[in-house]
Amino acid sequence: MKRAIITGIRRIGYEIAKNLLQNGWAVGLVYKSSEHIYKELMESFGERVYGVKADLSFWQEAERAVRELTQMLGGVDALIHLSSPYEPTPLAKLKEEDIDYHFKPIAQAFVVMSREAYPLMLRNVGDIKGRIVAFGDWATNTTPYRNYSAYFLAKGALHTAVKVLAKEFAPHVLVNAIALGPTIKPPDFSEEKWQEYVNKTPLKRTVSIKDVVKLTEYLLEVESMTGEIIMLDSGRHVAGECS
Repeated sequence: MKRAIITGIRRIGYEIAKNLLQNGWAVGLVYKSSEHIYKELMESFGERVYGVKADLSFWQEAERAVRELTQMLGGVDALIHLSSPYEPTPLAKLKEEDIDYHFKPIAQAFVVMSREAYPLMLRNVGDIKGRIVAFGDWATNTTPYRNYSAYFLAKGALHTAVKVLAKEFAPHVLVNAIALGPTIKPPDFSEEKWQEYVNKTPLKRTVSIKDVVKLTEYLLEVESMTGEIIMLDSGRHVAGECS
């Protein structure tokens, strides 16, 4: 039985976890305030669901989450990192705590958890012993938009970390990322604002959750790709500048 650790279990993370469970995986969930989602999945899939409450803003908490979940799971084959605060931070008002609030759970936790999982993955059989998938943002490498400076600084570090860890962990652990465009409307977005974002994509539609799940599945099976950041954004990155 394959075993995955997933961070960020609301919204997209929930769909990925549910899909893996439906396909026979055992899943360890890291949550901070989404215990209800963990309990919902546990009620549906029983003993193949494990959970650890942790604040990934803290280095030691990120390490602990991996240690505890791998003990529960009996090892780990995949780490999927979706944890990602998303708050407006206009540059003129940017504070140190804004940087920490985004950077630590997005980029720092990814590196810490990957480093903790790597030697545990090396215990697995086969030439490819583990796979790590991060979730980035389409705009990070192309046209970051205004007023989200802390978020994009963190996502930029995450994208770099994917390439760094891909080289560090080769040849036995593959590290890749999905850079998403507009997928699920953030709670603080009005319908009008969200539709404005969606309309800026060449395809004029949101990224399909089905596509996200299928691409994640692919990255958990791929054998000859590492250090790659795949745009899944309804073509947004080719549409030009945004505000």
